[in-house]
Amino acid sequence: MKIYVMRHATTRWNELGITQGHTHNRLSKKSIDLTNKLAADFKCNKIDLIITSPLMRSVQTSNIMNKYQDVKIIKDDRLIDIDQGIFTRTKFATLSEEKKQMRLNRVPEAKLESYQNVYKRTVDFYLDIKRKYNKNNILIVTHTINASILELLANNIEIDYDNPLHLRNFKNGEIKTFDIK
Repeated sequence: MKIYVMRHATTRWNELGITQGHTHNRLSKKSIDLTNKLAADFKCNKIDLIITSPLMRSVQTSNIMNKYQDVKIIKDDRLIDIDQGIFTRTKFATLSEEKKQMRLNRVPEAKLESYQNVYKRTVDFYLDIKRKYNKNNILIVTHTINASILELLANNIEIDYDNPLHLRNFKNGEIKTFDIK
């Protein structure tokens, strides 16, 4: 089984540094053009299925990537972005140091989803696809934290909750390939 893990392409909010969380933002015009080029370059990779986060930015990315593949796209809620609670729709650069630390440390009072919860649902997804699609090549389109967790799982690396910055290993539109046994 081969999985291609991709972080969705860039939205206008990504460009402006605005926290998205569970919002349904569309890709920027520039990003759509870049993703069309990426899809053309990616067409030599045979995939059997695309599984995506149901958020608009991931669905749009999946549809563009499917342009040359023409395979089934499945939306899976376990791939949804981490809930950013009270920080959704805020510009990261304008946050005080105290609020940045609250966000980084996932303080429950800020209604933030924990990294542990995202890990749990991403592991559930990972084990599920290994069981259901073990003979397939799959493109997974999701968000940076989910994608980074999938990378850790594929490489048998334990998650370090004390260093959440290692959960941000994907740039927008980046694809990494993993052979899964």
